[in-house]
Amino acid sequence: MQAKQLLAFPVLCAILALTVLALTVLGVAGCGDSSSSTTGESSGATTEGATTESGGESASGANAPAPSGDAVRSEKVEIENFAYSPDPVTIQEGGKVIWLNKDSVAHTATAEDGSFDTGTIDEGKLKSETFKQPGTYKYVCSIHPQMHGTIEVVPAG
Repeated sequence: MQAKQLLAFPVLCAILALTVLALTVLGVAGCGDSSSSTTGESSGATTEGATTESGGESASGANAPAPSGDAVRSEKVEIENFAYSPDPVTIQEGGKVIWLNKDSVAHTATAEDGSFDTGTIDEGKLKSETFKQPGTYKYVCSIHPQMHGTIEVVPAG
């Protein structure tokens, strides 16, 4: 009887290890990009929602200087203590602003003219907007209207 129990133990360990491995693979696969994209044709702003908890930016063009040298390709704005920082930001036409919420409450970045809206950005989450048209974009948090920010989009090259 004891020999059967000794043989069953390694089999159970192998089954448990495979189960943990399978759950880990499924968990990682479920962490893919859940972004949605909405283009504001008249405004030149594009919404790209990203729900990641890391503060990293993508390697392709992350904060690389614009060809004109006047602006960056992307800029990260941190939301902390009910404020956007840095403010204002200047980016190149076609560039991206990425908001990271470091507060313990939800916020938004909503254009005063309605040209873009990140939707709710929960604690530790990221949302981004791509700006295709040069201009000045003023925005507020629709949940906390005392919060204001400005994005200056300059022509490329």
